[in-house]
Amino acid sequence: MKISVYIAASLDGFIANNTGAVDWLEAIEGDGDNGYGRYYSEVDAVVMGRKTYEVILGFDIPFPYRGKDCFVLTNQLTGSNEDVTFINGTVDDLMSALSTKNYKKAWVVGGGMLISELMNRHLIDELIVTVAPVLLGNGISLFSDITDFHALRLTDTTRYGQLVEMRYVVK
Repeated sequence: MKISVYIAASLDGFIANNTGAVDWLEAIEGDGDNGYGRYYSEVDAVVMGRKTYEVILGFDIPFPYRGKDCFVLTNQLTGSNEDVTFINGTVDDLMSALSTKNYKKAWVVGGGMLISELMNRHLIDELIVTVAPVLLGNGISLFSDITDFHALRLTDTTRYGQLVEMRYVVK
């Protein structure tokens, strides 16, 4: 199974403001769905941390990942609901849950702490980062507490209006 991160970030490396909001992305001129539909069609599992899950619930829209198996890593929520399975525990518990089916590609939606932990454990195979032409100055970093060197290989770049998508394979 391939573990993939697909995420937007400000030019200064933030994926959300201090409150977790990503509304700053709405003001940026993109092109169509900015490649989202193509990427989403490749994914059969969706993974996120609890804070990201709570931000998504606050969008006041139907849960956007219905039809995909969705896992939320949390130490505060248990069980499941019609949209997600809560993995109460560690990254090892998450990986164990993902291994129960023959997923081809799992998308790590966020957040920064989960992405960093997966990177530190060398579990991420692919990073797709779309850079937005804004400087937030502060907020939630794409990466926090990276503990060692990670070599990446740029495989593609795509421009969507004012956004630039960069695809990396983690070596």
